[in-house]
Amino acid sequence: MNMCKYIRLTPLDRQELWKLYQTRCWKVPQLAECFRVSRPTICTVLKRARLKELIPRDSTNQRFKRIQYGLKRLAKVEQSSSRNT
Repeated sequence: MNMCKYIRLTPLDRQELWKLYQTRCWKVPQLAECFRVSRPTICTVLKRARLKELIPRDSTNQRFKRIQYGLKRLAKVEQSSSRNT
């Protein structure tokens, strides 16, 4: 798994967070304080955990991986270079 070096919650942290939230003894502010992240981050993790997505998402933009983007970019570069000559 390719994770960003600035990631705040590892997959194990996310599983632990979900287990603690499921016990109904822990609330979002308490979890945020315990894991040292913001409350919106906790809410996002919980929302994704409900969908069984406990691993961090890949941060690469899918648009840049596609061949269509590369071909369009290449066409723009060729047009700009032909105008300059």
